[in-house]
Formats: sequence, C-alpha cells, structure tokens
Amino acid sequence: MYDPAFSDTSAQNPRVLRRHRIRHTKSRNGCYPCKLRRVKCDELQPACSTCASRGEPCSYPPPHAPSKKPPRSGKATGNEDGGPLSATFVPSAGARPLDVTFPAIFSSHNSHARMDLPMNDLKLLQFFNSYTAKQMSPHPRRGMVWQRIIPEIACKNRYLMHLLLALGGIHMITQHEANLTSGLEELDTVDLAIVMEHHQRGLEGFREEVSCISPSNAEELFTGSVLLVAFAFASLMVRELNPLSGTPEEMNSTTGNSSSANDVLRLNWLYLNRGVTSILSDQWNVLKGCRLRQMMVFSQRDGHWEDLPFALPSSRLSRCSLRLVKFAEGASQAVANIKASLHTLEPARDYLSSCSGTPTSYVSESPKTLDSVMDAHSETVDLLDTVYSRILSILRCEATEDPADVEIQLDFEEAAVFAWPIRLPSPFLASLETGEPNYLRGLSLVILAHFYLANTLFDTWFLKGAFEREVLKISTLIGSLNESQLSTFMLWPNEVVTSTLREVTTSGCTP
Repeated sequence: MYDPAFSDTSAQNPRVLRRHRIRHTKSRNGCYPCKLRRVKCDELQPACSTCASRGEPCSYPPPHAPSKKPPRSGKATGNEDGGPLSATFVPSAGARPLDVTFPAIFSSHNSHARMDLPMNDLKLLQFFNSYTAKQMSPHPRRGMVWQRIIPEIACKNRYLMHLLLALGGIHMITQHEANLTSGLEELDTVDLAIVMEHHQRGLEGFREEVSCISPSNAEELFTGSVLLVAFAFASLMVRELNPLSGTPEEMNSTTGNSSSANDVLRLNWLYLNRGVTSILSDQWNVLKGCRLRQMMVFSQRDGHWEDLPFALPSSRLSRCSLRLVKFAEGASQAVANIKASLHTLEPARDYLSSCSGTPTSYVSESPKTLDSVMDAHSETVDLLDTVYSRILSILRCEATEDPADVEIQLDFEEAAVFAWPIRLPSPFLASLETGEPNYLRGLSLVILAHFYLANTLFDTWFLKGAFEREVLKISTLIGSLNESQLSTFMLWPNEVVTSTLREVTTSGCTP
C-alpha cells in the first residue's frame, strides 16, 4: 500500500534542497603540525589555535609568492602530438625541484647544517675500517677488537678518534710509498701534515686523560695506548719522520757518516711502549675485565716453549720464508757470541781502559755505577736469550707441521715474543743514550739490534720493513767505532735484514 509519509518530500516541497559541503577557501599556508594531522589550520600567528590548545610548537613554511593555477580543462588523454599524458601536470611558478623544507625543529642547528663534510677525515676512517683494522693482528679475537671494539670506543672520545684517524692515515701513506717503490699502481693517499695533526691532537687529549686516570677511563686510555704504540712503529717507515729509512743501497751510502745515523736513531717508541705500560699498571685488574682484555691475554706467554725435547729440523724450515730460515740458522750462535763478549768484560775497568777507541769516561765511573751497568747488560742478554729461544721453539714445533707463515705469526703473537721492550732494564736503556762512542755503548747497540731482528720476523704492516732499517742504522754506528769484534757481531743481523728488506721493497704491498 502506498504510504504518503514515505513519499519524496523534495518533490512535494521545492524549498527542501540536497545537502552540500560548506564552501571554504583552500590554503597551502597552514602550519606543519596541522598538515601532518590533516586538519584545517586557522593560520594564526605566531601559533595557530590548534597547536596552542595542544601545547605543541607551531611552525610555518616560508612565505613565497602566490602562483596562479593553470586553467582546468577536460580530461587530458594525450598531448597535441598524441603523446600520452604529457601535459597533465604543470608546476606552479614558485615551485623548485628538490625544494624540501622541514620544520624549524629539525633545522635549528644552523652551524652544523653549514659545515662542510671533512672528506679527508672520512677517507682516513674508511681506510682504517677497510684495511688497517683487518691487518693489525692474525688472531681472530684480537682482530675483532681492532675492527669493532676500538672504533666503537673511539666514536665516543674525540682524542681517540684523532688517534684512530692518524693510524689509518700513516698506514695509507706507507702503502702508497711501498707501491711507488715497487712500481705498482699508485694508491690514493692524504697529506702527512693532516695525519700528524690528528696524531698531535690525539696525543694532547691522551695526556690530559692520563693526568686523571681512574677505573672509569682506564679502558679509554688502554685504547689510546695501543693506537699510539702502533703509530710509533709505523712512523719508522715514513721517510719524512725517519730520514734514513731508505733502501739498502741508500742505507749503505751512509756508512762512515755515524753522526747522521746517531742523530736519527729512533728510541722514542721504546720509551712510549714502556711508558704506557707503567701508566696503566695500577689499573691492570680493571683492564683484565674490559672489552680490550683479548689484547692482554697470551695463552703461551711464559714457560710454554721452554725445554722442548727435540732439535730444529732445518730441512723442514726450507718451506718457511727466507728470513725465518736465516734467523733459525744463526740465532743461537749470535746470543752465545754476545754472552762471551760480556764475560770478557768482567774485569770491566781494566778492559775498558785498554780497549782501542774507548774513551776514559767509563773508567771514571764509580765501581757501583759500573757494576749496575754490567749487571743490566747481563740481564738484557738473558732476556734476549729467552726471546730467541722462544722463537726457535716455535719454529721447532711448526717445522713438523709444514705450516703456512700466518700460523707461525699467530704463534709468535701468542708467545708474546714482541713484549721484550717492557722488560728491558732501565740502566741498559740509559747506556743507549750515552753521547760518547765507547765500547760499552757499542755493545748496547749490538744487543738492541739483535732485539730489533726479532721484530723483523713479524709480517704485520706496521712492523714490516721498519726494523730492518733500524738495524742497518746501528750497523753504520758500529762501523764508526773501529771495534772489529762489535762489527763481527753485526754480520749476521746485516745478512738477515738486507735480504729481507730487498724482498719488502721489491714485492710492494697493496691493502
């Protein structure tokens, strides 16, 4: 049945109209928060009503000249030439490509926004992460410390980041020089002045932290110490920092010019190595539990390699590198010769007074002082014997296994062969600084050269090629003393380093 109540009222009452949305003017000038919430903004300044009621910061886009919209036309299905949808969008006159403006809250740090990226620093950081950190240790766990832990700590300490960039930079420079020498492809590098600036700023920060050392900053200082020591080693290979660090031919050309070699004999790395160890000794218990503890744990450090019940099979060592073979052939005899020389100095004052070329400076020493120097030399030679015996014991074991050189390198590191600098007696170091060319100082240099020879067995980039050149410097100094016995002691070290240094300079090295 038809019910008039449900009839179309609009037809009966012409004044009843359909509902329409209230007209409003569209605006693109609303504040950012309202735009994000997609609500109408009343555009009140300095804060719209919505933001004011919500207690939120209100920010507006920068004003720009209003643009006229192009006249709307029918649906565009193509351009006049028949191309598809070529004219469906016409940008306003005020719009610019990639003109994206963010709220003021995100762009308040104007000074940082205007700062240029330090491209050289980024280059150093990239090189450290890609190459340097991966070549610092053959041990997997210590390698991971270099690749992850040390960069993480450095990111939170500005002076450590300077030291990290300096180490990456000097690695880049040494690789660049090695490739130039060997004729390989030239690598990109940075200026040495940039590297040294990072090193100096990092060293200044390190010294400030050392003045207030405590358990809270012990880990940071330990990180700084390993970065500093590695840099000191690597600096031995940079010509500008170590003037006589040339090829064997260049080194041999300095023979007879002992003053030049004496002036540039580098001992600072020794004092640095010992210094950072003594600084951190009070925090040793803290450091043993820190994230860098793997740098302090050596499973085969003391006693492991002593008194092995078999001899060295030299035939199996022929598969090792040349420097390892030559070292194994002459190490024991070299230590025995130095010990014999010390025995001849037991009646020290009489011997030194009659020794040719020996000044009377040591004769005037008090017996107590001279005795302490002689005792220090005996202790140092015993330490040398321990280091050499440990190396030879490793080679004895490895020779039965036909190892790759990297496995030998890992055992050298595990046996803490490289830890000898911190165990040197202080009187022995003092004898190296004696200004006059006497026999006892010459013997001190001979002993030091034999320690340096142990360092030449390592393949790590910051050692490879550095200490060979230091041995040749010492050989030049010994030659100027006119002491035939001391010169004889240097024949074997010279033979080892000359052959291996030529291998280093001719083979080159790429990261």
